[in-house]
Amino acid sequence: MFKKRLKKIPSDLVSYIQIETEAIRDANDKMMISSYCLGKLELVNWYLELLEVGSKKYIVPQSKAYLEMVRGQLMACHKEIMAVKITKPGERPLLDIKYPKGYEG
Repeated sequence: MFKKRLKKIPSDLVSYIQIETEAIRDANDKMMISSYCLGKLELVNWYLELLEVGSKKYIVPQSKAYLEMVRGQLMACHKEIMAVKITKPGERPLLDIKYPKGYEG
Protein backbone atom coordinates (compact mmCIF):
# COMPACT_ATOMS: atom_id res chain seq x y z
CA MET A 1 0.00 0.00 0.00
CA PHE A 2 1.27 3.46 -0.94
CA LYS A 3 1.70 5.97 1.91
CA LYS A 4 1.66 9.69 1.15
CA ARG A 5 4.51 11.65 2.75
CA LEU A 6 3.25 14.96 4.12
CA LYS A 7 5.14 18.26 3.94
CA LYS A 8 7.36 19.25 6.85
CA ILE A 9 6.35 22.15 9.05
CA PRO A 10 9.09 24.73 8.28
CA SER A 11 11.43 25.52 11.17
CA ASP A 12 11.15 29.27 10.47
CA LEU A 13 7.33 29.30 10.62
CA VAL A 14 7.05 30.78 14.12
CA SER A 15 9.73 33.40 13.42
CA TYR A 16 7.90 34.47 10.26
CA ILE A 17 4.62 34.89 12.15
CA GLN A 18 6.35 36.85 14.94
CA ILE A 19 7.94 39.23 12.41
CA GLU A 20 4.63 39.72 10.60
CA THR A 21 2.90 40.36 13.94
CA GLU A 22 5.31 43.23 14.62
CA ALA A 23 4.43 44.69 11.21
CA ILE A 24 0.64 44.80 11.78
CA ARG A 25 -0.63 48.27 10.82
CA ASP A 26 -4.37 47.81 10.24
CA ALA A 27 -7.26 45.39 10.64
CA ASN A 28 -6.50 43.73 7.28
CA ASP A 29 -2.93 42.93 8.36
CA LYS A 30 -4.21 41.56 11.65
CA MET A 31 -6.83 39.39 9.93
CA MET A 32 -4.38 38.02 7.36
CA ILE A 33 -1.70 36.98 9.85
CA SER A 34 -4.31 35.64 12.28
CA SER A 35 -5.84 33.51 9.55
CA TYR A 36 -2.41 32.27 8.43
CA CYS A 37 -1.44 31.37 12.00
CA LEU A 38 -4.70 29.52 12.63
CA GLY A 39 -4.32 27.63 9.35
CA LYS A 40 -0.87 26.42 10.36
CA LEU A 41 -2.15 25.54 13.83
CA GLU A 42 -4.89 23.44 12.23
CA LEU A 43 -2.29 21.66 10.11
CA VAL A 44 -0.11 20.90 13.15
CA ASN A 45 -3.15 19.57 15.04
CA TRP A 46 -4.02 17.33 12.08
CA TYR A 47 -0.47 15.95 11.96
CA LEU A 48 -0.64 15.24 15.71
CA GLU A 49 -3.97 13.48 15.24
CA LEU A 50 -2.50 11.33 12.46
CA LEU A 51 0.34 10.32 14.80
CA GLU A 52 -2.14 9.54 17.61
CA VAL A 53 -4.22 7.15 15.50
CA GLY A 54 -1.21 5.63 13.72
CA SER A 55 -2.36 6.53 10.21
CA LYS A 56 -1.72 3.89 7.55
CA LYS A 57 -2.33 6.39 4.74
CA TYR A 58 0.08 9.23 5.64
CA ILE A 59 3.68 9.60 6.78
CA VAL A 60 4.13 12.52 9.20
CA PRO A 61 7.73 13.77 8.73
CA GLN A 62 8.21 15.22 12.23
CA SER A 63 8.06 13.87 15.76
CA LYS A 64 5.15 14.28 18.14
CA ALA A 65 7.34 16.27 20.56
CA TYR A 66 8.37 18.74 17.82
CA LEU A 67 4.77 19.19 16.64
CA GLU A 68 3.55 19.78 20.21
CA MET A 69 6.28 22.41 20.69
CA VAL A 70 5.26 24.17 17.45
CA ARG A 71 1.58 24.01 18.48
CA GLY A 72 2.40 25.77 21.76
CA GLN A 73 4.40 28.44 19.95
CA LEU A 74 1.63 29.00 17.39
CA MET A 75 -0.97 29.39 20.15
CA ALA A 76 1.29 31.96 21.85
CA CYS A 77 1.74 33.77 18.51
CA HIS A 78 -2.01 33.91 17.96
CA LYS A 79 -2.49 35.35 21.43
CA GLU A 80 0.07 38.06 20.55
CA ILE A 81 -1.65 38.78 17.23
CA MET A 82 -5.00 39.26 18.96
CA ALA A 83 -3.40 41.55 21.56
CA VAL A 84 -2.11 43.99 18.91
CA LYS A 85 -4.00 47.27 19.12
CA ILE A 86 -4.83 48.91 15.80
CA THR A 87 -4.37 52.69 15.77
CA LYS A 88 -7.24 54.58 14.22
CA PRO A 89 -6.32 56.42 10.99
CA GLY A 90 -6.84 59.83 12.64
CA GLU A 91 -4.48 59.05 15.51
CA ARG A 92 -1.08 58.95 13.82
CA PRO A 93 0.78 61.80 15.54
CA LEU A 94 3.25 62.77 12.79
CA LEU A 95 1.01 62.11 9.80
CA ASP A 96 -2.38 63.37 10.94
CA ILE A 97 -1.54 66.80 12.27
CA LYS A 98 -4.59 68.73 13.45
CA TYR A 99 -4.28 72.30 12.26
CA PRO A 100 -6.36 75.21 13.60
CA LYS A 101 -9.39 76.22 11.48
CA GLY A 102 -8.34 78.31 8.49
CA TYR A 103 -4.71 77.14 8.67
CA GLU A 104 -5.01 73.90 6.69
CA GLY A 105 -2.37 74.97 4.28
